[in-house]
Amino acid sequence: MKRIMKITLSALLITALMISLLTFSAGAALPPALVGDVNYDDSVNILDVTLIQRYLIDSAVFYDNQKPVADFDRDGEISVIDATWIQRKEVGMTIPEGYGGILNQDIFVTSFYADHESGKAAAGIPVTFTARANCGEEGCTYAFYIDGKMVQERSQDNTLTYTFPESGDYYVEVKAFNKDGFCNPDPYGIFHVVDSYPYDELGLLSVNWIDYAYRPDPILEVRATGGTAPYTYSYTILDLDCGESYSKEYYEKLGWQMLYDKDEKPYLYRDFSENSSLTIPVFELGFNYTRRLVVQAKDADGNLTEAKTVIIEDQLIMG
Repeated sequence: MKRIMKITLSALLITALMISLLTFSAGAALPPALVGDVNYDDSVNILDVTLIQRYLIDSAVFYDNQKPVADFDRDGEISVIDATWIQRKEVGMTIPEGYGGILNQDIFVTSFYADHESGKAAAGIPVTFTARANCGEEGCTYAFYIDGKMVQERSQDNTLTYTFPESGDYYVEVKAFNKDGFCNPDPYGIFHVVDSYPYDELGLLSVNWIDYAYRPDPILEVRATGGTAPYTYSYTILDLDCGESYSKEYYEKLGWQMLYDKDEKPYLYRDFSENSSLTIPVFELGFNYTRRLVVQAKDADGNLTEAKTVIIEDQLIMG
């Protein structure tokens, strides 16, 4: 079940976080899943037990890639027995052979994004598309297509840099292959190219999610243009649930400040930083719960871009 993202413009000027710039080696794939690690924190523990128990009483919704990971005894079903075996493992009891272990997941593209947003790429300007996929232990190879025509043959390079010759709408697609040649196509969709774009004017050129639908703490990457480089970036997360089980100390350990507005409503804040990628912390979310993430950039002369608000509607309950 994929999360839904909507992006709107806002004049809001509250600010928050930047942390280390994400790097990604060409051709690398997400590792196989650790069976029982339902919250994907690279360990199997009581937190996973709690998530399974909540799933079983319909107080949590799992994404499709979480369901096979929650099936600890590999019987094809998620049940209290899976939670029980994880608890037994936690206290050092011997578990039957075949329980837990590593799961080589099916091929799926986890991210496909461009360094220019659709509508902000001008004809004659190189645009770089980046794909990330999970193809198991052997990694992936990638082939890229525009309007159904292959423009970059299958290789370990997970990026395509392409210069569109003229303005118009182009259909962009990537195919990720595993070592056996099986592939999973994933469309970027329609990419709109304009005749010209005011790149010298300060603004946000792209705001992209990385692994947004496949991990509880996705990464957001932002790119500014115009003005005077270097740029700094700020973020604020609004609409925290006052009933959050996570404490102020929990968010502070992740580098956030928890502050309160004039109505005593909490929000998360970190100041401007030169880094341009942001890891979203794990939240405890209710069904159909919505948060606002406000993004803004500042150039070296202190000029600010217009703020952009990313609205995240999420049905995943983590905690």
